[in-house]
Amino acid sequence: MTSAEVKLANDIALYIDQKPDEQAMKFCEYAINSESVVLRGLAVMILSKHFGDSYHSAFLKNYTVNPKNDDFTSDKKVTVKIENLNKLLEPYESMLKQIEDARVRNLFLFYHFRHKNVVLLGKAKEELSLAYFYRLAFLTEIFENETYVKQLVNEADR
Repeated sequence: MTSAEVKLANDIALYIDQKPDEQAMKFCEYAINSESVVLRGLAVMILSKHFGDSYHSAFLKNYTVNPKNDDFTSDKKVTVKIENLNKLLEPYESMLKQIEDARVRNLFLFYHFRHKNVVLLGKAKEELSLAYFYRLAFLTEIFENETYVKQLVNEADR
C-alpha cells in the first residue's frame, strides 16, 4: 500500500465501529473505486456492516477465498514454515506499523496472503491457508459473533 492509501485506510477505519457520516461516505465511495484491494475491502466491510443488504454481494466478492468466484490468487502455492513467517513479512514491516488499527493490518495480511496463495506448514505437515486465518481473525474482530462470521465465510466461498 502506498502512504496515501495507508492514510486513507487509517481515516476510514474510524468508521468500523461507528456509522459513517456524509464526509466518511465520500471517503468510502472513493476507496471502493480504488485500485487498492485493501481499501476496497475495508470500505465494503464498513458499508456492509452499517448499511446491510445493499452491499452484501460486494462484501461476499471481496472476502471470498474461492478462486472460482474471483480470480485473485497466484497459480503457484507458497508453503512456508512457521519459523520463516516473519521473514516473509519483513518487506511490509514499515508499512504495517503505519496502519493504526490492528484490524486493518489483519485485513492487509488477508489480501496479501490470498493473492500470494501462502499456506503455513505445521509440524505434522498439515497446511493452514494464511488467507483463511487472517480473514477469520479480521471478521471475528469486526462482527464479534463467531456464528455470524462462519455463515459469512461459508457464503462468500460458495
